[in-house]
Amino acid sequence: MPIYKGSTEVASGNLYKGSTEIQDGYKATDSFYVNEISISFLNFPGTASYVLTGAPGATIPGSRSVSWTETAPGGSAYNGTQTATGVPAGFAFAGGSQGSISNTTTSPNVNFISSVFPNNSTSVDYNTLTVSLPTTAVVSYSYTFTGGLARSTSCTAFSGSACTVSSNSSSSGAFAYFTANASGTGGGGLNGCNQSCSVSISSSGGSSSCNQNGGTASQGATMAMASIPTYAVGNPTGWQSVIYCATVNSGAASSICRGYSVEMNSPPSNTWSGGYTATDGGSCPAAPSAEIGSGNILPWRLVGRDLNGTASGTWEGRIKSSGTGAVQASDSTST
Repeated sequence: MPIYKGSTEVASGNLYKGSTEIQDGYKATDSFYVNEISISFLNFPGTASYVLTGAPGATIPGSRSVSWTETAPGGSAYNGTQTATGVPAGFAFAGGSQGSISNTTTSPNVNFISSVFPNNSTSVDYNTLTVSLPTTAVVSYSYTFTGGLARSTSCTAFSGSACTVSSNSSSSGAFAYFTANASGTGGGGLNGCNQSCSVSISSSGGSSSCNQNGGTASQGATMAMASIPTYAVGNPTGWQSVIYCATVNSGAASSICRGYSVEMNSPPSNTWSGGYTATDGGSCPAAPSAEIGSGNILPWRLVGRDLNGTASGTWEGRIKSSGTGAVQASDSTST
């Protein structure tokens, strides 16, 4: 409640009796003046108690919350809704991380909701709160895969929950993909780079067979290069544009098993360099008759230009497997 001298409000810190600053003024039991109020955070674990002070209605500077860290008992993790009772009006509780077997610590917090000081001092004391931070035991389940993709393995989960185990895997190799799933419970790998089996378990001691199944199909690759006249800005005489077309014959270039790279060897440096792109699906159409504008007439793309013989010679291109380094397709052209 403000106090006035005439029509002028007396600001906090400016009301005195003699040389003594007045903190609070009352008429009988009714407050008519508050110099400063406080917001206190008391006795939280691992955190020093602190007090915010300011005039009623003033913006609260700095942090309006306190957080603390708790550690779950050995062999368990935090799991379940975290709550606190006894939180005073004006404050709010928020739970920390939970729900994963990796949550062996959690950091809940209590904050003062408003961004301005209230009209009356207030506090929150950890010792008066009842905080619930549920935990669940973390258990390990074992499983055995037999057959061609045999493997003894295990997984961890909250007690009473399931987790997933996988067999060994078989690779289709570079620029190839599987045409069937692995043979066995939870077999997978169709149209992918690897075959394996995956099983969800909630106890130990289970077993099943898993084997590679069926063959693979080639994704294939095509590389074509061409040298064509340049008709760019200014229509320069004697310029040649070198273009390339690199395609993957089956599937998306981004899904090439074991990865790929497109490389060029260009004069006059005559060193191989990467960073070029392949196009999804199909073979290369006939090269355009000339470069007009940007140089890219997809799926053909610009490599570079021979400007009046400054880069004359043989230009080479190739598609390689990133996994094996084997060249899948190559071509060259001359300027």
